[in-house]
Amino acid sequence: MENYIGKKLDGRYEILELCGIGGMANVYKAYDLLENRVVAVKILRDEYLGNEDMRRRFKNESKAMAVLNHPNVMRVYDVCFSDKMQSIVMEYI
Repeated sequence: MENYIGKKLDGRYEILELCGIGGMANVYKAYDLLENRVVAVKILRDEYLGNEDMRRRFKNESKAMAVLNHPNVMRVYDVCFSDKMQSIVMEYI
């Protein structure tokens, strides 16, 4: 399993702790150094980075979440897609 705890993503999100492990991604509690707030960061598992189908599904999920505006759905603040990592930064509840 990937260990991002203690690392900074994009020089902005300091990963604090692991919140949950999913089938295709893990969710971490993080601190946004620019906005001074706690956020949730969902990171596609490293084993799927080479799988174009899984990368596309993850990206589609981020797009679907970003357009939703409902009190029961977490807001998406940021998305990061590169060859080395894919992540969705969301409201921490």
